[in-house]
Amino acid sequence: MLQKLAHPFISYTLVLGQFACIFVLLILAPLFSTSLWLLVQLSAIGLGLWAVATMHLGRFNIVPDPMPNAQLVMKGPYRWIRHPMYSSLLVFFFPMAIQTQNPITWLCYGLLLIDLLLKLHYEERLLIQTFANYPDYQTKSKKLIPYLF
Repeated sequence: MLQKLAHPFISYTLVLGQFACIFVLLILAPLFSTSLWLLVQLSAIGLGLWAVATMHLGRFNIVPDPMPNAQLVMKGPYRWIRHPMYSSLLVFFFPMAIQTQNPITWLCYGLLLIDLLLKLHYEERLLIQTFANYPDYQTKSKKLIPYLF
């Protein structure tokens, strides 16, 4: 049944959109912010690295499709948020987007947010089909922001 739900075109389109937005943001906005915004970005990097270390390098997938023999990770940052890597991207690029006076940068950040939300919802449908305990996990954690969303 998972094979019927996973559509490579959708998966790769979402990843392409994500990387296109990131590419434009990296070109149009300064990479690191100043003052308190730099702490926000460093926190985002820390969250992303924590998520990768918890997931173990090589066991995560850029596309939202679960890998064969995947295991549901519910420890580390995954205890509180189901998609910490998406959270880290959104938090990292937020200061870059708001500190510029360029509407294209704001648009790209908005498109990145929309793309990651679509990717997240698509991925969760696949995870529900892959892991019988995923609905229970959803009740114990939030999508992107601990205790809120």
